[in-house]
Amino acid sequence: MPKSKKTEETMAPVEEAVSQQTQQSAPQPTEGLQLTDLRIMLQILDVVTARGAIKADEMSTVGTLYGKLKTFIDQTTQPAPSTDQGPVDSEGGQPD
Repeated sequence: MPKSKKTEETMAPVEEAVSQQTQQSAPQPTEGLQLTDLRIMLQILDVVTARGAIKADEMSTVGTLYGKLKTFIDQTTQPAPSTDQGPVDSEGGQPD
């Protein structure tokens, strides 16, 4: 069955994003689930909800999953907090 023009137009941004992320992650091993895979999942959820492919009674479940994925990705990609506490004197304490 041929794709409609509307379907091709709405899929173009997702396909482009998937292509870009696949190219960026090419040096990584393809085994297992990668952060790029999770980002693609978020984009897919955005597209299907925008198209109305999710039924009303399924939206809370999809929204919860979307929130969990987004939180995980945000936490995973944040830089680790600095534990630097400034200069230390020879006895292991803070200088006066």
